[in-house]
Amino acid sequence: MTHKPQLADQLLAASIHEIKNRFGLMFSQLDQLLAALPLDETTSHNAEQIKSEAEFIGAELVRVLASYKTLEGDNLVNQDQQFLLDFLEEKVARHANTVRAHHLNLDFDCDEELDGFFDAGIVNIVLDTAIYNAVKEGAKTILLSADMVDDFFLRIQIHDNGPGFPAALLNADIAQSGVKADGQSTGLGLYFAQRLIGQHTEGDKVGRVELGASDRLTGACVSLFLPQ
Repeated sequence: MTHKPQLADQLLAASIHEIKNRFGLMFSQLDQLLAALPLDETTSHNAEQIKSEAEFIGAELVRVLASYKTLEGDNLVNQDQQFLLDFLEEKVARHANTVRAHHLNLDFDCDEELDGFFDAGIVNIVLDTAIYNAVKEGAKTILLSADMVDDFFLRIQIHDNGPGFPAALLNADIAQSGVKADGQSTGLGLYFAQRLIGQHTEGDKVGRVELGASDRLTGACVSLFLPQ
């Protein structure tokens, strides 16, 4: 017999999956409707903001599902070879609506030959969370970068020119779900990011997330360390 809490978790996951599918259909229909309407500059900008928020909600639903499946052990982390130039370029391209809606400067920087092994789906989810958080805090320039650290870790960083992380968050333990980045945030995004990146292992090396000040821009920096 299935334990009731486990059954409840499975029903919740199934509900989120259905909501995600319906939301994707609604977003597609919205896109078609907006394309067919004559919009002035102001209305067009408002429409782009709606699309950006819709994309964020859809991405959050995907993140919740992926977090559930990975952390419950239903899915193993799939650490395939990724070429960072292509990976980051695609990530920037997928945020075209976010860029237009928020007048954002989003770019990337890495060595052309750099590659690494990691779960692209998981890293995409964490990068999306970091990008949306930066936009929410008022950043107008975001830079994605990647390099190798000590030949043992692939480091992917999200730099921004926002206000930076508050001292209380920098001094807190991300692993504690009660961490609060501001008056309204529960810190669960950071908590799950740490849990998901921590699923990447190589020997005795474990993936981790670090928060700090950017050395490329004037604001915050989120660093993902992926063991190789």
